[in-house]
Amino acid sequence: MDHELLCEALSVAFQASLMFEEGRPIRFRLLLTPLGELPADGAPNDGVLRLRFDPSRSLHADELRRLSPSVPFETSLIGAQAEDAKLRIWGLAHSGPAWLAPSWGGRSPVPNWTYDPIIHVTGPGQMAVRSAGAMVGGLERGVLVDALMDVFESEWLPALFVREREVVQSEHAALQAKTSSPTQVEQSLIGRVGQQMLRRAIQLIRGARHGGMILVTDTAAPRGFEGLRLKYRFGQDEPSHRYRTLLFQILEGLAAATSKASVGWSDFATNASSNMERLEQSVFELSRLIANLTAVDGAVVLDKRLGLLGFGAEVSAELPSPTCVWRARDTEGRERESYDIENVGTRHRAAYRFVNDHPEGLAIVVSQDSNVVFVASREREVVFWEQSVSL
Repeated sequence: MDHELLCEALSVAFQASLMFEEGRPIRFRLLLTPLGELPADGAPNDGVLRLRFDPSRSLHADELRRLSPSVPFETSLIGAQAEDAKLRIWGLAHSGPAWLAPSWGGRSPVPNWTYDPIIHVTGPGQMAVRSAGAMVGGLERGVLVDALMDVFESEWLPALFVREREVVQSEHAALQAKTSSPTQVEQSLIGRVGQQMLRRAIQLIRGARHGGMILVTDTAAPRGFEGLRLKYRFGQDEPSHRYRTLLFQILEGLAAATSKASVGWSDFATNASSNMERLEQSVFELSRLIANLTAVDGAVVLDKRLGLLGFGAEVSAELPSPTCVWRARDTEGRERESYDIENVGTRHRAAYRFVNDHPEGLAIVVSQDSNVVFVASREREVVFWEQSVSL
């Protein structure tokens, strides 16, 4: 696309991002691929179902605002192209949700789209430009960025759960030892299934736009529950630890379906059996349950095996606040800058107190404006990561 027209599209999209439709911030994706380059027989998830306007319409911020309710961010786009050296909206493109798999969690293959480029508007002043599925640049919290911060791709997050993965690996090996050809499971598979569940829960909380907080505590640690007041506590039986049951069913199913010495994520991702589909959907129903529980004031509390401990939890105000918190500038938190604790709301301050008192724990805070923050202890310092939301 011509540089001047691309600049115009970005300017119009930014103006639209500051608007509201029926009191709600607008979100949309603007596809800048000419209509003629999209196959007429395209289908959602593999491609797009393109719907042409007759006639085309002028591209301006008010038109994007008016159209935004008809094109849910997750499944549809507004299409625009140059006509007589001016940008006009050629119609709508229904993409389906498959492109969301990396951020929403799931095994669905990401469509190999070559559409170029797509402008994502996710909130007031929050934009990203993607080309062929990769991020080119974005504007987040008033800062130009050239890469997304995805905490799930870090090394420190899996390291928090290494002991739990080893236990699962050991228990599964004991079960497999009773079979004629034992199959081991890779730790990365164990960890990634849990990450997919948390990804989906976070996105569901964001979509509900009521905000929420998830606390993960180490019940084996000396201060596992100290400083937490659980209003609604779950009994510790199999239903509250259903994730663990489903995880072992996934591992056993994958082991039974192969003659290989070990199985990993790729084996799960490519297993097309109805049983694996059912198990994955059951895991995502737990994601929905966790997201629903965050609608109640207070935090949802999980143990490090992702078992449900309770919800409506209050982090005691008597817990000491950290003298300083640090904002991570990279995924691993090696580059940091000090941050004033008074600049944030009560949820964030509660998360800081929790992690300060439970350095082996994790806090995930989703704001009402859909921003996502991870809080953890690094070298005995409270550090937070602002998860990129410009999908």
